[in-house]
Amino acid sequence: MIEAGPNHSSAKSGHLRGWIARLILIWNVLVPIPALVLFLRGEWLVAVLLLGSAHWPWLWATLKPGCTWWGPVVTQTGTVGEVWLTIDDGPDPTDTPQILDLLEARGAKATFFLIGKKAAAHPDLVREIIRRGHEVGNHTMNHFAGSFWIRGPGVVRREILDANDVLSPLMEGQNIRWFRAPAGLRNQWVHPVLMEAGLELAAWSSRGYDGVSADSDTVVSRVLQTMKEGGIVLLHEGRLSNSGDRLILRVLPRVLDEIAAKGWRCVIPR
Repeated sequence: MIEAGPNHSSAKSGHLRGWIARLILIWNVLVPIPALVLFLRGEWLVAVLLLGSAHWPWLWATLKPGCTWWGPVVTQTGTVGEVWLTIDDGPDPTDTPQILDLLEARGAKATFFLIGKKAAAHPDLVREIIRRGHEVGNHTMNHFAGSFWIRGPGVVRREILDANDVLSPLMEGQNIRWFRAPAGLRNQWVHPVLMEAGLELAAWSSRGYDGVSADSDTVVSRVLQTMKEGGIVLLHEGRLSNSGDRLILRVLPRVLDEIAAKGWRCVIPR
């Protein structure tokens, strides 16, 4: 179970977040006008500082994966003796079947955050993830990792809802509960769509930066240094290691060994 706590907001804290988001947006709209006036008067340093006061809060709320200013974000489960293992960017025809076999051999469960266009290309893999007792989450339709956070409301809406439309018929009666933004970065347009779709936003508490690092030892070290009981571990499939083999297949067994050594279990939060 995900326990109520700092990541699951009360109505009061949700109301406060709504006001913070509104103030950030209003400030972004209003500030450029006086900043331009100051710049034209030759007071360029004051103009730059004024613009910074408007844009830095927006950037922090957008680029900090665990920031709750735009809305609720789950960054840990808080559950004793358990870890939530999450695997992004699949399904991958090479990695996914081997990951499923590895998890089954270890008695571990995971949530796979799938990209809609990949799921459409490999629907049998999505069904197999569900059949093996794992969970599927929404990771957008096209995974615009470098630009999703600056996309407008129309693109954000399509990316989330189109992925849901692809995944839902493959879910064998299960509901899609979770959404993870590409690279964890999202803007003010995301949470209204999540509310409409009945999705919650999931981030993480431990990651190995395997999206940018191909060294399996480095990735494992980063995960183990930050992994904690009741936390959320983030890994990625579909990548090669610097030795040319499958990165997650070098990383995942070592992570699972450490989880088992600590007496924890990999479970799907309910």
